[in-house]
Amino acid sequence: MSGPKLDVIATVREAYGGAWTHLGEMLRLIWLPGLLYLSLSYIPARLFLALGMMASIVVVFAASLILWSIIAVAWHRYILMGDLPPGRFHLKFGRRESRFLMVSIAVGLLLIPGFLLMLFTMAVHLKQATVFSASVFILLSLLLLAVGLFFAARLSPLLPASAVDDPVNARFVLRATQGNSWRIAAAFACVLVPAFVSQSFAGALIGKLPDLKLAVTLIATLINIFFAIVDVAVLSVVYRELVGPQAPSTDDEDF
Repeated sequence: MSGPKLDVIATVREAYGGAWTHLGEMLRLIWLPGLLYLSLSYIPARLFLALGMMASIVVVFAASLILWSIIAVAWHRYILMGDLPPGRFHLKFGRRESRFLMVSIAVGLLLIPGFLLMLFTMAVHLKQATVFSASVFILLSLLLLAVGLFFAARLSPLLPASAVDDPVNARFVLRATQGNSWRIAAAFACVLVPAFVSQSFAGALIGKLPDLKLAVTLIATLINIFFAIVDVAVLSVVYRELVGPQAPSTDDEDF
């Protein structure tokens, strides 16, 4: 039996409006981790030469995940609880942020099988696969990606749950989001599509105006951070509307 239906338009309107209305609070919460996150886009080439390409990618990726966990947890808590830590900046990675990071990785793993099969198909196709077998594998990989996206959308409210110290209970969230998978995906699309368009426009602009590459890249990165914050707000609203505060539970808690 499905629960309440998510109002996609109201969710997106609240997410964009809230991010703009509370821009000052958002900047105070995330300016330092956001600045550090932004600086990862401009890692000097010397780091890659010193550590090696793979090691550098791992270090940058791990640092990005940690900083994003700090940003997302702070914003989730402000939206859902009105929690605004004192001080001029917020840069804390503790148990709550670690839990959020673990849940993010767990949800993200749902997409891995489809991506791996797609990469495998491309590699094999370039060597020896026939057109028919490659088509079959591509179809299977797209199917796996669709299934992964379906369950990732359903389980995405686990992220704000971990941020506000609610039980991270996959079975409970799956029941609460039943019948809302594509509504949740549509709400996210209203953020991801404009972000993709802005990124594509920035890439085209850099191609035509290479002298302004640094300025355009900086502006595009700031815009993408804004869209990422709106994405967090969408997820907070989804959690509030469909899941809500959960009573403590130990019998089927997953994390």
